[in-house]
Amino acid sequence: METSTSGSSMQQSIRSDYSLKPLTTTVPIDLLEVQSESPVDFGSLKRNKVDLDAYFNAQKMFEYFDMLNGPTYVNLVKEFWIRAEVYDIEFAKAQESQVVSLNPNLKGKSRKEMGLEPFHCLEIKSVVMGIPVSITEGVIAKACKKDALLESYTNLLLRGNPATKLVEMDIEHRVLLKIINECFFQKGGGADQPNLDHKLVLYFLAGFQPINLPRYIMHHLCWAIKEASKGKRKQVPYGRLLSEIFCQGGVLKTLDTFNLVLDRVLGITTGRMINGKSLFNMKAIEIILTDSRDLKESEAPSQTIRDFPSILKENNPEALSAYLAAFAKESEEATKRAEVAKARKQKSAKTEATDSGVVAAPKRKRGKLILMSPWKQLNKPGKKLKLKKLLALLGHSRERLKSRL
Repeated sequence: METSTSGSSMQQSIRSDYSLKPLTTTVPIDLLEVQSESPVDFGSLKRNKVDLDAYFNAQKMFEYFDMLNGPTYVNLVKEFWIRAEVYDIEFAKAQESQVVSLNPNLKGKSRKEMGLEPFHCLEIKSVVMGIPVSITEGVIAKACKKDALLESYTNLLLRGNPATKLVEMDIEHRVLLKIINECFFQKGGGADQPNLDHKLVLYFLAGFQPINLPRYIMHHLCWAIKEASKGKRKQVPYGRLLSEIFCQGGVLKTLDTFNLVLDRVLGITTGRMINGKSLFNMKAIEIILTDSRDLKESEAPSQTIRDFPSILKENNPEALSAYLAAFAKESEEATKRAEVAKARKQKSAKTEATDSGVVAAPKRKRGKLILMSPWKQLNKPGKKLKLKKLLALLGHSRERLKSRL
């Protein structure tokens, strides 16, 4: 489950003094939705008659899927996202044009002579809890451990018929598409139909042709950041991958110096597992075969990757230290206030129960349960409920049900 950070007022007061980079997105941090990639239990899929090993053996991707079964630091990912900026060739040229407009004498000079940082490659720069970071395709590759086609796509995956529905595809190809949607290119809602990127990657996977996954991810990440800067997208993709980069790249180690590697600060969650239960939900099987070897969701950090490139850009160590020290102090005080408030509430409830002469048994905590009206279920596109099940849900007689229909 996702956990919350300390109070927003505390964060605002700290950020106003120690932020090293301005916000780049118009979407409020509380409205961002971090999408955590789904771990895949290939053993469970195989036991339930969907064997995908050959497809991903050809891509040498199993280490990438091993990485996906780990914690996503929701709060760190959100902190990264609200200040993320894409440094591409267009951005570099815009920087140079701005400098020249202010000083025409610098026209034709190098970026160094203009007082600008050299541009080496496509890069994403941001700040995480006051720590400046930089992510490149090489960093993503290390963390991952790695129109003409449309007719071929139709022949290979749609059995030569463009009108073939996704549910009519072979189950192996349907599961491959599910993995693409939840592990490679997470969508932001809307139609389930695959876009061109999804079709290309699905075609390459199904045809055992190698793909450059880090490059696809880098460009998809840059696109999502640009969309967020325009206020068009609130979903944050690659929550798990970004968390792995923060862990391997030294962000967590820096936070640990200030005792900030805590669940309430990081906001730990995990992705939904793709396994035999997924096949059951897709109506591909009627009975789920389980085993003691089935993969379990893990919140344990990954083992350290040797020679992982540093993502830290310590441009202002004094401001960084001040930011983290202030956050640590305010976070500790906020925790104490929360504990005091909780103790007072429990004491008050106990006193009221004693005064009335009745000591009520403690209520069992229950998670939030969101139920959809049976009538909404009935009207949901592509959703069919059996009459018997619907009657059980509503508790109505058959005649009353028919009158409402």
